[in-house]
Amino acid sequence: MRRWAWTIAVLVLPAAVHAQSGPEQIEQLEPEAGEWQLQYSGAYGGADSHELEIGRGVGRHWALGVGADVEAVDGHLELDGFSAVALVRLVEPEDRPVGLGLMGQVSVDRAGRYAGAELRGIAESRSARWWIQANVMLRHRREDGEAGTNLAYVASVQRGPAPFWYGIEVSGRAARLGGDDDAAPAGQHYVGPSVTYRGDRSGLEIGLAWIARVAGDGAPSGPRVFAQLDF
Repeated sequence: MRRWAWTIAVLVLPAAVHAQSGPEQIEQLEPEAGEWQLQYSGAYGGADSHELEIGRGVGRHWALGVGADVEAVDGHLELDGFSAVALVRLVEPEDRPVGLGLMGQVSVDRAGRYAGAELRGIAESRSARWWIQANVMLRHRREDGEAGTNLAYVASVQRGPAPFWYGIEVSGRAARLGGDDDAAPAGQHYVGPSVTYRGDRSGLEIGLAWIARVAGDGAPSGPRVFAQLDF
């Protein structure tokens, strides 16, 4: 399985040159106890940044991880910063119809200076036919001398059966609670169709979506790619 992990990392890093930030990425109540998880997410179609993350379940209810933000500048990859992530599962999805959790993240730029923090609420429900996910984020960012706080969201409704799930995804920055517009944008909304392959035996999950900008001045419409491996 570790060989698969390195294969995905090699494949997604060169691809990040073409990707961009914009639509929000769904986070799940994983990895589970004793598991490692390698994850890549990026939005394509106009420029910008991508995230690589590796995490490990350290107990029945806890997981810890570290991430790296990579930016495409003049056709070259450039490290933008690092993040530390902690997840606590408040309600296990295997025990109840709806799993609930909280994720905290703190980021620094490549010089080691504070760049932002986020508190994310996570809800997930998966049955034989339906897979429903929702995240709500309270986020603070500091960049280029500006700072701000906003509320963001992302949700997905997909229909099975496994291993392929088809549906719709929505995301955006709903409201600015304070600070500068550039650091804490609001009124940016995206929606589009999605398909996910999730192999329970292999631990591999790949998601593809075409996300259209329907409101605001955020990043333009384009495809979003997600790849995850549990091992």
